[in-house]
Amino acid sequence: MANSPSPFAPPFSTPFWPFDLYLPFSGATQSINPGWFNTTITYAGDAQIESRVISDVASYGKQIGILSEALLELAGADAHGEAVERLRTVVAEIEAIKRRHRERIADRVTDALQSLERLEPAKADLLLDEIERRISEARGQVQRKRHGARS
Repeated sequence: MANSPSPFAPPFSTPFWPFDLYLPFSGATQSINPGWFNTTITYAGDAQIESRVISDVASYGKQIGILSEALLELAGADAHGEAVERLRTVVAEIEAIKRRHRERIADRVTDALQSLERLEPAKADLLLDEIERRISEARGQVQRKRHGARS
């Protein structure tokens, strides 16, 4: 029986599945968890380099996003081939998911703040003061950057 769990092995031990199933690649891995299942990408190259790229430069999603933007830019607005249209559709759907996710975050923060104001008004006031302080600092940084850019 295998000692380490595999993402491809069943979640239970049976005499009919006495081993872990691994793909024929080895190296670094990047977990992808879309919410209802986990999968792991295994790299065929240098595991340490791949791991550094993913952690320090860009995840696979970010890399694919950059490539998609570049391809659509190269194709131009007048390109209407099947592959280009499919890529445009995929990119638009991904952006819609990201937008909905950001909107849900804002809704959850608003709901949480309203609950805090009801249950702990003093803590809500402290939190709002902290938020206002951070916004003021951020605005100051933006103004300093704008002023620096004009010089």
